[in-house]
Amino acid sequence: MTSEPGGRHASAVEEILAELQGGSRTVLVSGLPGIGKSTTVGMVAGRLARSGSVVQRVEADEMSRSRPFGLISGLLGIEAVYPPRPDTADRMVEAAEKLCAEGPVLLCADDLHQADSDSLDLLGWLSDMTRDLPLSLLLTRRPLPTRESLTVLAARPDVHVVELAGLAPDELDALVAARFGAAPGPSVQGLLAMTGGNPFHTRVMLDDLQRRGLLDTAGGMLTTTADATDAPESVQAGARTHLALLDPATRDLLQVLAVWGAPAFPEQLAAVTDSKPAALLGAIQAAVSSGVARWTDDERLAFQHDLYRDVVYSDLDPPLRRMLHSACAAELQAVGGTPSQVLQQSGAAAAADDASEAESALAVVATDLAHAPAQAADVLATAARQATALPPGPERTRLEDRIAVARTGVLAAAGRMAEALQVASEGLDRTDDPAVRSELVRLRLHHTVSAADIPGALAEIDRRLDGDPTPAARDALTQLRRWAVVLEGREPVGDGVPTGRTGAALLPAALDLFLAARSRQALRMVEQAVQARIDAGSPDWADGPTSPVMPPWCALHADGVEAARERSVEARRRAQEHGRGWQLPYHLFVAATIDYVAGRWDDALASVDSGLEATVVTGTGWLSRAVGLSLAIRTRRGELDVVAAGLDRWKLRALPEQYGLPVVGLAEMLLAEARGDVAAAGDLARRTWTGTLDTGRLLWALYAGPDTARVAAVAGDGDLLARIASDTATVPLDENTGFAPAADLVRAVAERDPDRAMAAASAFSGRGHVLGELGAWEEAAVAAAARGDADRARSCAARCTNVAGLVGATTVERRLTARLREHEVRLGVTGRRRRPSSGWDSLTPTELQVAELVGQGLTSPQIATRLYISPRTVQTHISHSLRKLGLSSRVELATTVSRHR
Repeated sequence: MTSEPGGRHASAVEEILAELQGGSRTVLVSGLPGIGKSTTVGMVAGRLARSGSVVQRVEADEMSRSRPFGLISGLLGIEAVYPPRPDTADRMVEAAEKLCAEGPVLLCADDLHQADSDSLDLLGWLSDMTRDLPLSLLLTRRPLPTRESLTVLAARPDVHVVELAGLAPDELDALVAARFGAAPGPSVQGLLAMTGGNPFHTRVMLDDLQRRGLLDTAGGMLTTTADATDAPESVQAGARTHLALLDPATRDLLQVLAVWGAPAFPEQLAAVTDSKPAALLGAIQAAVSSGVARWTDDERLAFQHDLYRDVVYSDLDPPLRRMLHSACAAELQAVGGTPSQVLQQSGAAAAADDASEAESALAVVATDLAHAPAQAADVLATAARQATALPPGPERTRLEDRIAVARTGVLAAAGRMAEALQVASEGLDRTDDPAVRSELVRLRLHHTVSAADIPGALAEIDRRLDGDPTPAARDALTQLRRWAVVLEGREPVGDGVPTGRTGAALLPAALDLFLAARSRQALRMVEQAVQARIDAGSPDWADGPTSPVMPPWCALHADGVEAARERSVEARRRAQEHGRGWQLPYHLFVAATIDYVAGRWDDALASVDSGLEATVVTGTGWLSRAVGLSLAIRTRRGELDVVAAGLDRWKLRALPEQYGLPVVGLAEMLLAEARGDVAAAGDLARRTWTGTLDTGRLLWALYAGPDTARVAAVAGDGDLLARIASDTATVPLDENTGFAPAADLVRAVAERDPDRAMAAASAFSGRGHVLGELGAWEEAAVAAAARGDADRARSCAARCTNVAGLVGATTVERRLTARLREHEVRLGVTGRRRRPSSGWDSLTPTELQVAELVGQGLTSPQIATRLYISPRTVQTHISHSLRKLGLSSRVELATTVSRHR
């Protein structure tokens, strides 16, 4: 019963084709066992193969869970390296790009509910790549068991989910008629109704009835003398009925295959049973001829349908099942199977009171799975279940404690913060060991702080401190409390004096220095924090874990754009080498800040978008600097409705402004100003300035001073303008070389001094600080106009519009024109020709660089290395280029590049 489907399944095939060819490009088919998922995928794959697509298809099995990156490696046709390396994600990206170099590709993966977790995590990357490659993904899963990664994937807006239902009664009738050459009569139709439209259930039921001689096609109609008691009540019961017809030797063979958990060579099955391959000849032939088993393309024996495997495995007596798992583990160990595969089999073979398998799991995670965090988390979850089966006592408690700490740490390092929180909480409810409790509390607090739940974190820290923690635990909690306070930014800035020399002690003190505008001192101290963590061998989630993110940001203020960019590239490289995936968004947000200041606004937006995508997995709540930066750029570019909608979404999330720096508030002020609501802009200017500077955050004076001073001047708020000038004058400029001209610019606004504004513009330009240069030329033009020097005003305005044209700052140009008009100065056509919104000339310099490297055949990871950006950001640039050029794939982009050389 595998003929072309009609009705519901035919509609599903057409729906899937439409999505793959012009819609979501990633389709996830979900349905019950036997409902026809694989058949539907086969129909779609056949259609696309005949139309010229390259089709690659893999099927996950029980053993897939123990092969890190195994499914996705097979899907892309590359070897799965064990132990996994830190560059695994980059290798997958390269493989996908090479695969798509010659034309459209369809990747099909069946039974993802059985796939390894690291492959499931990377499917999100592959789905992202469908935007700029001739690539489509067709995936299948059962509703149960649920897998968190699949739930996240299915929830993505660019993934189309098809819920495959059973066939309608008339479709079942057509299916039966095609098989038996006769339409089903009422008696058969009554039995068909029991199947729920499940094609597999229908087939095994009718096959069983036919074998028993209970079907008749006389008179051109299929009839039966059977009643409901003669038919299997479920699809599993139907498979069980079919299996019962096999001889004992064949059933024994199938039991071994079921426990092995994957297609197997006859020699492997023979080794497990300690027999010769020839001895299995009759059983293998019987299994295949019965339709229960089949040969794969690489001459392995596999179940015809995984339902057969499920039934055989579940019906196997537990002692026999453990015995076979033990034999499979021995065979895998003998032939060089990976430790994780051996562990999967030996763990299933272990007796309930055997702690050795959990110990083995801890060892494998520590040695082999450092760069496969999702797999490590799964292995430790199994170890935790094994530990709970041990007899109660000190040995079990110690083992459970070790597993809880290791598992929580792995989940935290992988960015799966919600799971880490749950595991840590369960461990705390169970253990009385002070050292373990201290570790789990710190891990749980790491999640709480990362999620930006500072009130919750502070409440727990204070509760723990009120207890009787050990001296080491008290010190760790005290340092974490200070860091949480710095992050939340509601209290006045501290004195910048560390209370110790650990990374956890140095980091909050360094941030206090930075917020107080002592950027050079902050840079030195945060470097000490980074080194302290290295010297101490601190885990990724503890002891000031975000220290490596901070030096580029501090250097931006202390030393300028170029020094900051070099540090940012190096920091991201090290993070990738050490597999610190949860830190990726923070690194990208700092890189975006550097690009924003340097006038590379498209690059900044690309980094922000990539970072925000990554936070879907990591769950961080510290998004204000990225969101505020994106909104500010879009406001300066005139995308006012987009910004207003973004602000509404931000306010609904009710997340804090990180470090007490109102970056989103600044964007809201810029939006009000751009919309001509001077009163609202002035109110926001006063609120953000006084609230920030009253708490000692002098860093804000250089970052936001010029914009806030301009708004205060336009709003006629002389008191605020004087306050801004006074505050900015107190900034130690030798500590902030990169932003130092901002002090002159603020004074120029307050005094309407064109000479000082022009000097600030030149100083900004020399530092590569394009954002500052843009504002300084605007103020120079307006100040000159206010003094009646129209020629000078036009000259400065031309410089301003020239810079504005480079970055696309249409709002600045409109504002400049309006402000000069107030002084009777009108501008003609000035500045650079604006970059068009589409076509080759619309590409930014970075987009042109990326396109050129695509044309040279470089992969995204190779381009990322060449340009010192992340592979995700490369993909974003390619997507932007494709949209601007009206292209659909990087192959077309490469062709277009060759025409423009």
